[in-house]
Amino acid sequence: MALVFSVLLLLGLCGKMASGGQPAFDNTPGALNYELPTTEYETQDTFNAGIIDPLYQMVHIFLNVVQPNDFPQDLVKKLIQKRFDISVDTKEVAIYEIGVLICVILGLLFIFLMPLVGFFFCMCRCCNKCGGEMHQRQKQNESCRRKCLAISLLLICLLMSLGIAFGFVANQQTRTRIQRTQKLAESNYRDLRALLTEAPKQIDYILGQYNTTKNKAFSDLDSIDSVLGGRIKGQLKPKVTPVLEEIKAMATAIRQTKDALQNMSSSLKSLRDASTQLSTNLTSVRNSIENSLNSNDCASDPASKICDSLRPQLSNLGSNHNGSQLPSVDRELNTVNDVDRTDLESLVKRGYMSIDEIPNMIQNQTGDVIKDVKKTLDSVSFKVKNMSQSIPVEEVLLQFSHYLNAAPGTSTKSLPRVEEYDSYWWLGGLIVCFLLTLIVTFFYLGLLCGVFGYDKRATPTRRGCVSNTGGIFLMAGVGFSFLFCWILMILVVLTFVVGANVEKLLCEPYENKKLLQVLDTPYLLNDQWQFYLSGILLKNPDINMTFEQVYRDCKRGRGVYATFQLENVFNITENFNIERLSEDIVKELES
Repeated sequence: MALVFSVLLLLGLCGKMASGGQPAFDNTPGALNYELPTTEYETQDTFNAGIIDPLYQMVHIFLNVVQPNDFPQDLVKKLIQKRFDISVDTKEVAIYEIGVLICVILGLLFIFLMPLVGFFFCMCRCCNKCGGEMHQRQKQNESCRRKCLAISLLLICLLMSLGIAFGFVANQQTRTRIQRTQKLAESNYRDLRALLTEAPKQIDYILGQYNTTKNKAFSDLDSIDSVLGGRIKGQLKPKVTPVLEEIKAMATAIRQTKDALQNMSSSLKSLRDASTQLSTNLTSVRNSIENSLNSNDCASDPASKICDSLRPQLSNLGSNHNGSQLPSVDRELNTVNDVDRTDLESLVKRGYMSIDEIPNMIQNQTGDVIKDVKKTLDSVSFKVKNMSQSIPVEEVLLQFSHYLNAAPGTSTKSLPRVEEYDSYWWLGGLIVCFLLTLIVTFFYLGLLCGVFGYDKRATPTRRGCVSNTGGIFLMAGVGFSFLFCWILMILVVLTFVVGANVEKLLCEPYENKKLLQVLDTPYLLNDQWQFYLSGILLKNPDINMTFEQVYRDCKRGRGVYATFQLENVFNITENFNIERLSEDIVKELES
């Protein structure tokens, strides 16, 4: 049972997995742009009930009223484990099926009473004892009563017509769906085979992408002058250029300062020489004046008074300007000359040249390292190739393919038989629908003839042909109802009991995942295995793999590797850890 359910589960999910598609990588600048090869699936994950959707809704509402109880998980577990005891669990089953049982009892009463009433009705008609006295009494409310009965019968006929129309449509839809089952099953099996076939190819494709990465790394290593050197240059230049410009401006300022100091030194020297010459000239003038004041011309009055007044002022002709007091700038000039001899402008030019030569310098200095890195990448490629050949994923998928290949044989044998039985069922459905149509037609014709052929003054024995024909149609409809409706009710009861329980015990629990939760109960399907699905696929029943988890992952579009937890068979993350495989590369780069 569990194996069959596993195949059915995957068949139901195949469309979901197909619609999920394959993840594609973003086209970001500088990235390795590639995507997994896509797989085309045939099954479409769509269903449209069409015009019978209201019928589906009505059936669901009715079943929820008749059977409002929750899914009996405990009873299902007992049935699977073969621990169901009729004497003990019958009461629990009866409580769960109480709504269905009430409907069955009503149906059985109909099946029993309908032919019984029809039998007595027929006997009365045959003995001319049915219908009362052969005269008609007109009562005051007779017209209203007749209209109410006619309207009631018309409403009943309309409801029956609607049901018959739904019956025709449902019968044809059932035939159409069953005729498509063979093609749908075949497409599902092909999609599953494609999924299982493409999974190893996609793994090989992913592993083969190492060569793409390696080639990209080789390309980057060959153009390391622009890849690394250009990046270093681009990051350093905006930061270093302002500093070099400041140094260049500083060199210009130092040169201007040197010129200014040299001019100042020359000016100070000229000033000292002029000060010495001035002092000499003043001394000569003073001596000449003193000689004149000491001459005979200043001995007599009034010249003597004038000369005496001038003598005290002669001391002012002495030179108070000492050229040695002027500060010397020789030390500062020597310092500036020492700085100027470093040739800052040439250093700035060399700095610009060094920045421009960074790519070439990196290209020249990393030649040996690049060779070693390429050699290491080639060795990693060899390791990846060897590891890809040791992945046992195909063994697991092959085991599942064995179960999958056995399933189409069973369906191929069963579906033609189902289609053959469906043709009988479809023909029987048509007969039933046409029979009901005939009965309703009799009622419609009876109503029509009764309305247009009614004569208020005519007695029952003298009614017109149209009115009498209407009565015959009504009696024919009643007769066919007594003859066949109880047989139809037998079919209704049987199909209702089977269909209601299939809907409430299989379809609805499958939709709300409660059935999957029951199947995921530890030690239920196999008393030695905690998780049945992982025990079948991975041969390890301790791995937490459940039907509900597989169903959920498939609906989300996850891959086979993640969904079936194949990392427990071969852990790609550990075996293809690029950091572990590229330890030599890291060492080369660190050194």
